[in-house]
Amino acid sequence: MSLAALADDEILRTDRARLHLDHLTPIVDPALDELITTFGVNAARRPALRTTIRPLAAGSPIQKSPGSSALDGLAKYIPTESITLYVAATAAMSSLTATFPSVTPVSLYWGFVALTPIFFLLIYAGKRRGQRLPALPAAPKNWPWWKLIAATIAFMVWALAVPPLVSGDAGKIVSAFGALLISTMLSLVGAVVEPPES
Repeated sequence: MSLAALADDEILRTDRARLHLDHLTPIVDPALDELITTFGVNAARRPALRTTIRPLAAGSPIQKSPGSSALDGLAKYIPTESITLYVAATAAMSSLTATFPSVTPVSLYWGFVALTPIFFLLIYAGKRRGQRLPALPAAPKNWPWWKLIAATIAFMVWALAVPPLVSGDAGKIVSAFGALLISTMLSLVGAVVEPPES
């Protein structure tokens, strides 16, 4: 899952009520008015019908199947933006070391470990601003700490499966198994430690 999708998930988890009231009303209400008019509902019954239908109209039309939920759980915290940039950087390693001799595979790895939470916070803040919310919640205790930490851990493990840090078939197999194991564990732990929706 991308950091952008994690940010969307966090915004929906923590600010769903504010989004429905502040952001979705201008989108949903005109569509409901048109639908109610089409079916010829009399004026006295329209407010009650609008109140009843609004949560359904603003909700997600896609219901997840058990199979997609299991796959989503496995890939939920993998920061695809960081991994994509890291793979591109490792592919350009010879050019990077020619230009910047201090860049090594290890320093590149740790640099991206440090960048992953920064990427997540920037994407999260941008998406919140796009929904007319403050860039970050006022109280640091309400920040998306679990998703930030889980995405960073997921990057650390998944990036080990990419050469040049791990070489040899045994190392690659252990790295790939470790990445799958940690992804599964992060999803299980996330279900326990992440606060419920507000």
